[in-house]
Amino acid sequence: MSNAKNTPTPKPVRSTTSAVEREINASLASPEQLAVLKRIDAQRDRIHARQLAMQQARALKASNADRVDAEAPLPVRLLAFAKLHPVAVAVAVGAALIAGPAKLMRIGGIVLPIVMKMRSSK
Repeated sequence: MSNAKNTPTPKPVRSTTSAVEREINASLASPEQLAVLKRIDAQRDRIHARQLAMQQARALKASNADRVDAEAPLPVRLLAFAKLHPVAVAVAVGAALIAGPAKLMRIGGIVLPIVMKMRSSK
């Protein structure tokens, strides 16, 4: 068996022309062709900048994926916790569904004052 499935396929490399080649092409081009070449070059720059920005965003997201920012708002922290611990969230939601709304209100009435007392003592 070969390892063809395990080896990554190489990405096509963007062909870039050197500045000298662009100058030679620009000297042979008409003004209309120069305008088109400038637009093509600007578009290539935009695409390259967008690719770099996407790579930076992915790297930043990957570096922050394994922790929760303590200064973040509560909904953001809850979403981050849910992404980090999906099984625990599923168990909690399942338990809430099984318990029903009346029992949840009763438990909340007991637990909430305890939690508030613990937070105020810090």
